[in-house]
Amino acid sequence: PSAAASEEQTEGQRSSLECSTPYACPWGSAVLRWEGYDPRVSTVSSRVQLDTSGVGHHLTLSTTFSWRDHSKKLLCEVSYGSRKASREVVLRVRHTPKDIQVLVSPSTGNVHVGDTVTLTCEVGSSHPPVSGYHWYKDGAVMGSERVLTLRGVRREDHGQYHCEAQNALGAGTAPAVTLHVFSAEISASPAAEVLEGTATTLSCDVPGQQGQDLNYTWYRNSEWLKEGTAHTLLFPAVAASDAGYYSCKVTNSQGSDTAQPFSLSVTYPPRIPTITLFQETQGGRLAVVHCAVDSHPPATLAIEHDGTVLASSGARAVPPQRFSVSASRNSLRLEIRDAGPRDSGKYRCTASNAHGNASATKALVTRAAELLIQPSAEVREGTAVTLTCVGPGDTAGDPLYAWYRNGRRLREGPAPTLSFPSIRGDDAGAFQCRVRGSKGSDASGAVPLRVLYPPRPPVLSSFLQTQGGRLGIIQCTVDSEPESNLTLWRGDTLVACTRGCPPAPRLRVTPSYNSLRVEIQEVVLEDEGTYECQAGNTQGNASRAMEFRA
Repeated sequence: PSAAASEEQTEGQRSSLECSTPYACPWGSAVLRWEGYDPRVSTVSSRVQLDTSGVGHHLTLSTTFSWRDHSKKLLCEVSYGSRKASREVVLRVRHTPKDIQVLVSPSTGNVHVGDTVTLTCEVGSSHPPVSGYHWYKDGAVMGSERVLTLRGVRREDHGQYHCEAQNALGAGTAPAVTLHVFSAEISASPAAEVLEGTATTLSCDVPGQQGQDLNYTWYRNSEWLKEGTAHTLLFPAVAASDAGYYSCKVTNSQGSDTAQPFSLSVTYPPRIPTITLFQETQGGRLAVVHCAVDSHPPATLAIEHDGTVLASSGARAVPPQRFSVSASRNSLRLEIRDAGPRDSGKYRCTASNAHGNASATKALVTRAAELLIQPSAEVREGTAVTLTCVGPGDTAGDPLYAWYRNGRRLREGPAPTLSFPSIRGDDAGAFQCRVRGSKGSDASGAVPLRVLYPPRPPVLSSFLQTQGGRLGIIQCTVDSEPESNLTLWRGDTLVACTRGCPPAPRLRVTPSYNSLRVEIQEVVLEDEGTYECQAGNTQGNASRAMEFRA
């Protein structure tokens, strides 16, 4: 048979194809037919020609084709009994791009910020071939290549993507796919800085989290807080203690992502200030008033004495000559030189910020007497030391001076000095003097005097316990200032020390201040011998030996 058809067909348009033979058998059993067409959209008509212009059998197929028929084969077939002959027609159906889809790579696992993702516009069929592509994200044009590459993915890249393929007949569009960027981020409502007592919510979100099976773990200052399916952290009335750095880890079936730390700042008015008073009488009369407060934002501090403002953290005024002022965050320090009775009284500290104010008051009683130590409050043994009691300038008559060490009275007399021509270690202590005149008396503050001396000869003792196992104990104690380093030797062998050497087997070493205790477990005959304790500090050293018998 012969088959006649157009070289190309167009999708949706009716086409006619003719199958024919140059002969006809009107009364025979020869059959001419088309194979492979869709009878639902087709009609077949037959015509036999028997005249002087020619002889033939013509079978016309009138049908429409879809894009799925492209490259499909139709058969024009004639059969006579069991004998068959056919002619093949390959369809060329012109159609716009069809069966378009977006392929995402990687196709599994979470997409994180910074990853690289490729989206490919895959076309199932197109005739004529595709001539161009267009990419769209949430309706906005993105690119015109077949493959859209997203390098260094951002949270903003989350959304719905689809592509459009074009050929000479028109365009086809792929169904949209959602690119999920698995990136956790924390936000605060109403703000990241809130006033104490405000209802506050922290939200941990990943793009497109609705409908996903997610688990959230919350942390504050790197410490675990809570875990569950809720993506919010609620503070019905936020407190100052709730301030800090918050983070959350979001987990799904394919992995997890942790949000960057989020700072929640809680503002609050000043708490009650803390006032610290200090008076230094050694080397000059100095009184210190220090005020500190807890608040956020930082408070402006002011110190006043009997209604007069002496210092302020917010003022740049030059303080009076006897005063010096230093300020730092929520701290104000006032130093008063040549302090005397006129500086006694109540000192009030006031703190204020945008959310409120608070104040506290404390009384300062300045001492009129002061104790001076020459040449220094820390001297070596054997140094000549003089303590001088300086009374108030208005002391009338012939004052008497009483001297005290560690709270115990030493002596009283008209002499304002207490002298040690060659001071000893036993003379150290906290000294105080009291000046008594016709107008009353006043005591100085306690001033410590430290005397440095080398170790005295150590005291060595030993003990052997035989009940319940043989236990030997050797103890070395010494008197020195400063503390001595003690070492215990047996001949040329170091047995133990107060610091810096590991104990030998069977020994238990217990060091304390100027003391070393060594316990020998399961004493044997070889433990006998001469043991020497050596003591040393910055002032000198001493040693003592003893015999230990098992």
